Amino acid sequence: MKRLRFLTAGESHGPALVGILEGMPAGLPLDSEEIDRDLRRRQMGYGRGGRMKIEQDAAKILAGVRFGTTLGSPVALQIENRDYANWTERMSAGPGGPDPAAVTTPRPGHADLAGALKYGQTGDLRDVLERASARETAMRVALGAVARAMLRNLGISIGSYTRNIGGIEAVGGADARPELHRHDAEGLALFADCSEVRALDENSTKQLIERIDDARRRRDTLGGAIEVVATGVPPGLGSHVQWDRKLDGRLAQALLSIPAIKAVEVGDGWSAGALHGTQVHDPIHLVDERLRRGSNHAGGTEGGITNGEPLIIRAVMKPIATVSNALPSVDLRTLHERRAHIERSDTCAVPAAGIVAEAMVALALADALLETLGGDTMHGLRAPFARLRLSTRARLGHVFLLGPMGAGKTSAGLILSHRLGRPFVDLDARIEARAGASIAAIFRSAGESEFRRLEQIALEEACEQGPAVVALGGGAVLGEFAWRRMREAGVTVRLHAPPWELARRLAANEQAVEARPLLAGAGDTAGKLAEILREREHWYARADLHLETTALTAEEVAGAIVGLLRTIEGPLAPLAGGSGRGSPTAPDEP
Repeated sequence: MKRLRFLTAGESHGPALVGILEGMPAGLPLDSEEIDRDLRRRQMGYGRGGRMKIEQDAAKILAGVRFGTTLGSPVALQIENRDYANWTERMSAGPGGPDPAAVTTPRPGHADLAGALKYGQTGDLRDVLERASARETAMRVALGAVARAMLRNLGISIGSYTRNIGGIEAVGGADARPELHRHDAEGLALFADCSEVRALDENSTKQLIERIDDARRRRDTLGGAIEVVATGVPPGLGSHVQWDRKLDGRLAQALLSIPAIKAVEVGDGWSAGALHGTQVHDPIHLVDERLRRGSNHAGGTEGGITNGEPLIIRAVMKPIATVSNALPSVDLRTLHERRAHIERSDTCAVPAAGIVAEAMVALALADALLETLGGDTMHGLRAPFARLRLSTRARLGHVFLLGPMGAGKTSAGLILSHRLGRPFVDLDARIEARAGASIAAIFRSAGESEFRRLEQIALEEACEQGPAVVALGGGAVLGEFAWRRMREAGVTVRLHAPPWELARRLAANEQAVEARPLLAGAGDTAGKLAEILREREHWYARADLHLETTALTAEEVAGAIVGLLRTIEGPLAPLAGGSGRGSPTAPDEP
């Protein structure tokens, strides 16, 4: 890894797993619940063994985070092993031994024999198997959840689902949930989590469960295949200039490092080798002034670089090496043939492998992103990331103005729309016109939740229409859906000012405060605004561009926004007439 580095330590039945992740930028909101959610997901799945009933994994953040925000220093995590209570003597770090139940018969397919021969530990294979155990992947999932939080904050979504167990093919994401498969990989994964085997339809779920039950009756194990999807990935991650910078190679290494993963394909992978080039390569079209692909056989990478399409990777997991119907082996103490050692294990861990694969893809993508963009802070990443995201556009699309009440979104937005030559949409005004009532009246009669629903509908409609300058209400950005739609449709600009300045502007209009439900009745307007800003800051901070508007006129704000927009235009924008440039002169075709 180039910019991110991580290490894990700990044995399967030791006191705890620990991990350190170095290179995370400062300023990322991070809650341990985000990490614990993925740890819980890893423990789910039909075919899991008894250990999942013992462990209730939760991560303790030891370093690198203060007041819920990363510091830029290494993030350190710890996961306690509850089962250690049953192993305190046999897994003691202090002087002692030998283990009265030493393991001397290796399991075919496990690291037991290879590790023992390498490290000279044939007297007790537990010295190898404790670390080689897939229990270590719990910490990878935890560290991957931190990387996922960073990617999600920028608009990249990662998910997985089961494609195959024991030779039974499950329905693919592009067929079962095409909208999620293309635009919301994490939503796709959470949908898959509703199935015990993380399949995407009931018929596939039933067939896969039957296959696992058959293997259990045979006292055997099963492998399979999972698909990992990443959406919102911009062009430009990875590089073609050296072998070790190619992103598809780095992703393959990350996935093949997971215990029992034996093969990886990107896009059409193996099947592409049997087709003609015209059937494999993805045509490029200019649609709505954006470069688009008619297909995604490449799986989101070309030349080792992301191309702006969803990243599609599949990994094959072999059956678990601990088989109840144990295979022949050799006792390394007596050199007599006997049945292999049996540890408590799973019948099938393919559903859980998807969660581990998500974590490794998140870590590899986060590393590639930081390598490409640099940045020691989240704020420093946003504009460069937006420039990559928008690089396939000849024009920037919608310009969304967001921020608190009083920031100047409407007054500056009207002027900006004239300069850019596009319509102006005031989302709150549109909601009021549709409802036939003021926002305050909607709050009183139907409540805030109903207003937020109307707000989401209005935003969706605005995104579906032609490019415009869209002034959003202060709370319109409080959710992942809004951010996904805005990023797909254009660029986000945050206007902000200190609470006292916002209060001063609102006070200039005697009705402005009372017309705003969240301020109505507040004796201290500035204090109430400061409270609202604190609650919403982690959402507002996601904007591509930021402008402090104190002491600026609406004309000056609009002019400054035009300048900011030009800093994130891609290489195609000057050819089509970029922000505020007017109509370009098209180059002659050769």
